[in-house]
Amino acid sequence: MVLAVVAGLVAVLTITAWVLATNRRSPAPDPATPEGTVLLYLLAVAEDDDATMIKLLDPSLECSAPLPDFYQTPPASLSVASIKTTGDAATVVVDITEGSGGPFDLYEHEETFELIRNGSGWLITGEPWPVFACK
Repeated sequence: MVLAVVAGLVAVLTITAWVLATNRRSPAPDPATPEGTVLLYLLAVAEDDDATMIKLLDPSLECSAPLPDFYQTPPASLSVASIKTTGDAATVVVDITEGSGGPFDLYEHEETFELIRNGSGWLITGEPWPVFACK
């Protein structure tokens, strides 16, 4: 009987922890930081929001709407791997997982984003994934 009560309590605690973990909201990315700018850009990529993407890209890339269709399935998960800031330049490395969600249909890759300071914010420059080039 005691074992059944303990097992039931463990099950309830496990379910409660899972519900809390899945309902936790991440803070909104801060566009005043290099990593926040990259995350906002990648969210715009996932939502196919050309206007927001272009706003976060360096104007010297000469990108305009509509941007090319990049892929069939938006990223499943994003994780900032590293951030390096030197003066008015920054490099943000992001681990990206793409796929439709099946265990054998996932593709993981690392992308590096170069940024330049623009007033109080940052702009993505270089050849950013998945746009690479607009000219």
